[in-house]
Amino acid sequence: MDAPVGLQPGTAHVVTLKSGRRFGVAQFGDPDGLPVIALHGAPASRLMFDVANEHARAAGLRLIAFDRPGYGLSPLDYGASLSSRTETFAELPEALGLDRFALLGISGGAPYAVALAARLGGKVTALGLVSPLGPVADLVCTEANPLRISTAHRWFFIDLPRHPWLLRLNAEITARSFRIAPKFFSSMFLHVLPDVDRVILEREDVATSMIDMTLEATRHGISGGVADLEIYGQPWHVDYGTITAPARLWQGTADTIVPSNVAFKLAELLPDCALSRVDNAGHFFVYDAIPDVLAGLRELTLRAK
Repeated sequence: MDAPVGLQPGTAHVVTLKSGRRFGVAQFGDPDGLPVIALHGAPASRLMFDVANEHARAAGLRLIAFDRPGYGLSPLDYGASLSSRTETFAELPEALGLDRFALLGISGGAPYAVALAARLGGKVTALGLVSPLGPVADLVCTEANPLRISTAHRWFFIDLPRHPWLLRLNAEITARSFRIAPKFFSSMFLHVLPDVDRVILEREDVATSMIDMTLEATRHGISGGVADLEIYGQPWHVDYGTITAPARLWQGTADTIVPSNVAFKLAELLPDCALSRVDNAGHFFVYDAIPDVLAGLRELTLRAK
């Protein structure tokens, strides 16, 4: 099979895997296009890819996005790791009726996209990573030649996840504040971003998309975000040598959300990866670069055929 089972464009579905786990899934773009499993950032949901719907249609791509556990329509998987989630996510292609497909990981979706590419090997036609969170623990906490990252990045991605009660308290306060006044909270968030990101997120279409996807992500609380951060603070245990798909990684040099140098190092770790350094771009440049990213992903996919 090479067509998603029972998915209607723009409609939310719940897909049940053989293991019994359930995932919220949505499809965007061309229903008959080249299949791409899309992994959202954190905290986010399948709705992140709604803004790419028309661009994906024009590029001949079918984006199939799913809520990770704890977000949107997907129940939480307590005590999960990157490895355990990878095994579960590896069941998704069969449940969706996909034989071969590309993977697209945005920001916090990147660790899962990379781990899946390693796990699924030849089934993956291409790997696209945008503003990716790289293997922070592997590269920063090593005794030999550790990468240097900012104090804020170290606290958020390494130190905070090691204090579960503090992580959950901060996450819960943030999520409740956002849900009470999403527009106000979003406007406050803009003040901690560089100008290159602020001008993008101030656009009405982008602001609406961000609010909608985050409201959906936190519909049952902040457990999805907490689980992601706990996983991000751990080593990946990924064998990069088993990744056979050609990859392309887009990373802005002015990104303050994820450590840019870790993302650049990730590009070096992938066996066949083209790095696109986006000069003076922040974390959210993808909202202006959706057509280029999708065109690049399509090119990689066709190259693998």
